[in-house]
Amino acid sequence: MTAEREGGGVRLVAGSLALAAAAVAAIVWLPLGAWSEALADWGAGVGWPGALLAGLLFVPVCMFMLPATLLTYAIAFAFGFGPALVAVEVGALLGAATVFALGRTLARGWVERQKAQRPLLAALDEVLNERSFGLLYLIRLSPLFPYALVGYALGATRASAWRHLAATALAILPQVALTCWIGSQVAAFSRDVGSEREKAPLEYALLALGAVAALVVMGVIAKRTRAALRERLEAASAE
Repeated sequence: MTAEREGGGVRLVAGSLALAAAAVAAIVWLPLGAWSEALADWGAGVGWPGALLAGLLFVPVCMFMLPATLLTYAIAFAFGFGPALVAVEVGALLGAATVFALGRTLARGWVERQKAQRPLLAALDEVLNERSFGLLYLIRLSPLFPYALVGYALGATRASAWRHLAATALAILPQVALTCWIGSQVAAFSRDVGSEREKAPLEYALLALGAVAALVVMGVIAKRTRAALRERLEAASAE
């Protein structure tokens, strides 16, 4: 078990370094300056209402279980950290609320079939009740469950809709903030690359190190959350 954990930590650090290196390479060799400048000009033109409207795209993204990371980065590129943080958080919550409602109504049959194929999803129905805020928070914080799929599954449980929404808002905020920060920083750096101002190698290194550090912290949190969630689910199922 120890060797497995160490191997997982090495893979996490290696993956984070590779991601940071790819981001720096993209800044240097791709026309990200022109792209981010065009997005920033568009974002400045439409302002906060545009950011919130872009955030609404998370509703169909969640409904059809599409990857949401690229959309988050695009919003951060266009509007900067603050507007993107609000837009993505609100949009992701609306998406979560939508799939929760669908899981409780129209999509319940499909959810039941998914639960039959995934033991962890089936365990949710056994351990959740209307007051399970702490467990809902762990579920939303854990990478064990895909974001949209678990929203559908939670809708088919006895979990309270309002507690689910509050736990989701709290749990996704760190990851949303991290993704928006990375996106906004990459956009700022890429605009500088396209300008007359030359950036020192140290500035690129600091950006990469900051991104790696943030990703490693999130990975450690996710790993410990996964272990805690498994223990909670197993203990509750054994009762």
